[in-house]
Amino acid sequence: MTEALDLTPVAGAAIALEFILLLLGLWFWWRLALRPAARSHRPPPLLAPWPIAASDFLLVAILALTGAFFATAGAGLLQRVHPLGADASLVFGGGALHGGVLAGLALYAYHFRRGPSGPPPDVSTAWRTGVVTFLLALPLVLGIGRAAEAGVRALGLPDDQQELVDLLENTHSNYVRIGLVIVATLIVPITEELVFRAGIFRYLRTRVPRWLALGGTALLFGALHVDWTHLTGLASLLPLTALAVIFSLAYERTGNIGTTMVAHALFNLNTFVLVMTGAGS
Repeated sequence: MTEALDLTPVAGAAIALEFILLLLGLWFWWRLALRPAARSHRPPPLLAPWPIAASDFLLVAILALTGAFFATAGAGLLQRVHPLGADASLVFGGGALHGGVLAGLALYAYHFRRGPSGPPPDVSTAWRTGVVTFLLALPLVLGIGRAAEAGVRALGLPDDQQELVDLLENTHSNYVRIGLVIVATLIVPITEELVFRAGIFRYLRTRVPRWLALGGTALLFGALHVDWTHLTGLASLLPLTALAVIFSLAYERTGNIGTTMVAHALFNLNTFVLVMTGAGS
């Protein structure tokens, strides 16, 4: 199972599906944000303020970073005993990094958190609102992404894709592709939404001006997806920043972190389908 899957014949179907998704996204923009009735009646946000002390928030960050450090260190030691290829090593290391962050967050939740944990997320609501959030994000991110790519090329800057997207497109191992899809659609959405939306944004939104909480968290999210040494993925900075703003607004409106986890997973899965079918070229 080492040859890459030949999915070229389904590229047309993938493009057609993407077009339908974009139309649905535009319809939801009209239905939920642009039509007069939607503008005149906006329900209050359901996300409650987070009464966590600064010291506890710092503890969360330390535990998450510590978990990431030990997980990546352990992954590195394991690969000394059982070496992996460069592609598999990148996927394994990424999975270990995110798994370590989750372990640190779980340690805080079960051993250090003060006060009640609150009700668990409503799964059915998360799926429904997550799908809508994904559809709303798609046309906006696509439009900004195309403009960003053109701007980067006009400035003579590198327009290379993000490293993991490039890996998915060029690897010859289906094991690597499957591992990458699992990490990117299951583990990464949980980790990044807990850190950026349920963590940083939720903490800042009642402690600094709202625009700063939205913009600062989103810009950090976008910047961390760029390799600033080689400027790989630079064209993704603006679209991912816009994506993060939409996710934060959706989380604020629903109060359900499952909403953005579902939307994030669908967004990553959609990207990978386009790449693997050749429809995104």
